[in-house]
This record gives sequence, structure tokens and C-alpha cells, in this order.
Amino acid sequence: MHFLKLPKFKIRTVVSLSKKYILSNKKLRITQFVFNTLSIIILFSIICANTFSFVVVSIEIIGVFLMIKVNHFLKKYRSKVYETLYIRDKLIYVLATNKLYVSSTNDDGKRYISRSAVLSFSVEDDCIVVRAHITGDNFSKQLRELDLYLSSALGIRLEEKKDKPEQTDFLFLKKRPERLYVSSKGKKKMNDSLQINLGYGVIYNPVKCPHILVAGGTGSGKSLFISYLLIEFLKKSENSIYICDPKNSDLGSLSHYLGEERVATTPNNIARVARLAITEMQNRYDYMNANFKYGSNFVDHGYNPIWLVFDEMGAFQASGTDKKSKEVVNEVMDGIKQIILLGRQAGVFILIAAQQMNANTINTDLRDNLGLRIALGSNSSEGYRMIFGSNTPENIPSIETKGAGLLYMQGSGKETAQYWESPFIDMKRFDFIEELKRYV
Repeated sequence: MHFLKLPKFKIRTVVSLSKKYILSNKKLRITQFVFNTLSIIILFSIICANTFSFVVVSIEIIGVFLMIKVNHFLKKYRSKVYETLYIRDKLIYVLATNKLYVSSTNDDGKRYISRSAVLSFSVEDDCIVVRAHITGDNFSKQLRELDLYLSSALGIRLEEKKDKPEQTDFLFLKKRPERLYVSSKGKKKMNDSLQINLGYGVIYNPVKCPHILVAGGTGSGKSLFISYLLIEFLKKSENSIYICDPKNSDLGSLSHYLGEERVATTPNNIARVARLAITEMQNRYDYMNANFKYGSNFVDHGYNPIWLVFDEMGAFQASGTDKKSKEVVNEVMDGIKQIILLGRQAGVFILIAAQQMNANTINTDLRDNLGLRIALGSNSSEGYRMIFGSNTPENIPSIETKGAGLLYMQGSGKETAQYWESPFIDMKRFDFIEELKRYV
């Protein structure tokens, strides 16, 4: 039976202290308590009446049935509207405790709220969006800076903040994305798709977002993350990687598996490997121009992505100590600039890794052309600005998990870098070298 249906009217999601709200979770809870108490009293009175005619018994049965249905209705309705009312009550609390209102006195000498700042909100399956309405009054600055107050009131960490002239939106995720766990499948598995799953809700496509910057100090998980990316690159093609490692560390040792022609550790060899990648890019452009297709890219001509992985670029630049070595450094940096600016259509991309980024490592114009930028581990405010520039968030979340950091991906719809956790590699079930051997 459905004679008690849930109301179809929508609960107001515009919050202002100058408005009165009929419903609240507290009022609904009191209503249900009062109804249950009255039901028990009435039921007890009927039992004690000692009248057992057919009519009386029928009325008693109907009465009990109605009491159960009404109680079920109230319980179901409270469950349906609880979240919306909870958020509205919390926003009212934020406005009141931060004194975002103006009070006046009426003719009877009573105080009332004559003007109030206005918030609104929407509730989706996976997120809550709170909007502060900016009208240019004396509340405008406070409304734009409600991040911490809203986050603590709702008990959810702020995911993103978007400022516009007439409003500021605060996005809160109800459920955090899941971290990707990586383990060996024990067999070679090529990937025809260009997309790379970075976990934590991030899918990376170099065609839409070319080139990668990864920054992170010792113990941040940078090396493990780059190892994961190398395997993913190789899944597209076994000849898809060139590596430059001026410190001759872990990546430099991969020459035993990828070949010395593709892995370089000395300045001259780094210049040679960089030239190979640039030559490949130029050859692809020559072929694509000779077989011109409007709006096409390397995929349409049957090419796989090529990646130049450059670790510790700052160390390489520091190797330019005399005229000859500086010429080598300048040649390589000019080549890297070509790849960053021209490589997308030809499918030649670069991954730059560094412990710290500064203007000497790569200038801001080129940095802004690196579509995916990642900072692993904790960093200073200045360090984050060197990586993300204008996309640095105002409030940096705490980074406590190894392999966690901030990530910004152009075209993702996010205006600033977001908290992110890199794929977790189970070292007991994932042997990087054995996995590498399967693809080379």
C-alpha cells in the first residue's frame, strides 16, 4: 500500500540567516519521538479498555497498522532528507558563528537579521558543492575564504575551489578515489590504448595532455612512480623509450636491458640520445606531410608514442662548466624545447624528473607546456609554485602517505593541483626488472 508517499517538494538548498526554515533534522526527530510516544500511550489505552467487540477489535487493528505505517513513513522520510538538512544546518552554523549577517532593531525593540550572506549547495552521489554568492558587499572577502570553516563543519576535506567574480564554489568529495595497486601479472600484456591509468581517479592521455613533469625528493616515491610509467610506456611499443640519466643512477643501469643506444649517462651521450628522439620526430613530420591528412596526428599514421625520459635535468645543466660542455648543454636544451613545443602531433613526448624545480631547470614558459605536472612528497610553497605556477592551490593539503602528492593535469576541468596518490607497487609481487624483461 502506498497511501503514505514521500513528499515530492524539494528542500530549499539556499542558505541565508534572514530566512526561516520549517524543516530540520532536529524537528523531524522530535516529531517522530512525539508520534511514537503517543502511539504507545494510545495502544496501551486500547489494551486496557477490556472491550472485545468485532468493531472495536477492527478499529484497534487498523489503528496499529496506521501507527506502523506512519512511523515507517517518518523514518523513511528522515533518511531521505537527512543529508540535505544536515548540510543546510551546518551552513547555517557557519554563517552564524562567523557573523556573516547584519542585525537591526524593529519598532518593538526586538533584534532581527535584516541582511545575511548567502550560500547554496547541491548534493550529488559522489560530491557536495557549496557555492558562496558574491555580491560585492562587506561579506565578499570572508565568503571567499571559508575553505577551512566549511571543511571542518562538514567533516570532509576540500577537493577544489573555483573563484569567479560573482561566486566561489567549494567542491567536497564524499568518498576518496581509490589508489591503484600494482602487481605483476606474470605475463606480457601489451596495451593498444594510449591511456595510462595513474590511479586515484586519474586517467592520463598524452595526446590530450602532452609531456610530464615529476618532482620529488628522496623518499617521496618518485623512482617507483617513474618505474611504473616506464613499464606502461613499453606496453605500447618495445622501442618507445629513450633515457637520459646524468647522475647514472637506477635509470642509467637500464642500458643493460634497453641497450646503450637508448640510455645515456654522460653529457655527450645524452646529446646523442636527444638527437635520436628529435630525428625520429622530424622523420615522422616528413612522412605525415608527405601523406597529409587534415586534422591527423601520429596515431592516424600508425605510429606509437615515443618517450624521452630525462632524470635530474638540473644535474645535467650543472655539468656545463666550460665552453665546450656548455655548448652540449645548450644543444640538448634546445632539442628538449623542440620536443615540448612540437612533439605532440608527431607522438614524441618528454618526461622530466627532478628532485627540485626552479627557473634554472626549466623556464616557466616551457613548464606551462608540460601538461601533466606532479609533485610527490611535501614541498615548500615556493617549490609548489615553481612546479604548478598559477595552478598552485591556496591551501596545500598535508602529505603524509608515501607516494602521495599534488597533481595537475591540463584539460581535466580542475583549476588547481589536487591531492593524489601514485600507484602503490607491491614489491613482494612486482619485480621491476623481471617485468621490464617481458617487454624488451
